[in-house]
Amino acid sequence: MNLTRLVLLSLCLACAFPAFAKGPPKPLPDWPCSGSLAGPLEPAMLWAGAVPAEGDWRADPVARQLVDFLTAGENSPAMGEREIADYAQKNGPVPRPTALRVVAGMVERGNELRQILLKGLKDQIIRSHVLADAVAQNAAAIDAAQKQGDDAQHQTASLVEARRQNLNGLDDADDTAERLCHRLTYDETKLRRLAAALKAHAQ
Repeated sequence: MNLTRLVLLSLCLACAFPAFAKGPPKPLPDWPCSGSLAGPLEPAMLWAGAVPAEGDWRADPVARQLVDFLTAGENSPAMGEREIADYAQKNGPVPRPTALRVVAGMVERGNELRQILLKGLKDQIIRSHVLADAVAQNAAAIDAAQKQGDDAQHQTASLVEARRQNLNGLDDADDTAERLCHRLTYDETKLRRLAAALKAHAQ
């Protein structure tokens, strides 16, 4: 076996090691998150027994101000809880109708973000299926090229590189889906915490 073929074999093994560590490369399942399938949020999910708020939350200045702050991505759950507590300390308990409008606004904003995250997950699932097929095709092409001997060395090297890139893309799809799943859980947990704080400071 000459040096060129040794290099090619090394490349093949190097590309295979990540797959061996994780098992054969697989596309993402239809629902890759650990929790149950994420459907739309409902007010009762955040505030048990909550009834639909009367009036649009945007027409209530206090509700609109709180919704804007509480649902801003840069504001943590703890910051939102402090905002609610500060409001109640300065102005007294949040009137229940206003509190329910805030919940309605949080649900609306939460569902808007949820749709974006779910679309991102769907895109990564489709991407992973395409890449998994490409990896399988690369592997078959590499096997066929290697059987042709030294005449196909350049072709084999190109196929090995293509497989490496596709495997990296498959890993990236998996990592991206994991981050999106985490964000789904984080956002729902955040809204539940804020709704509990709101309920504690409402009359």
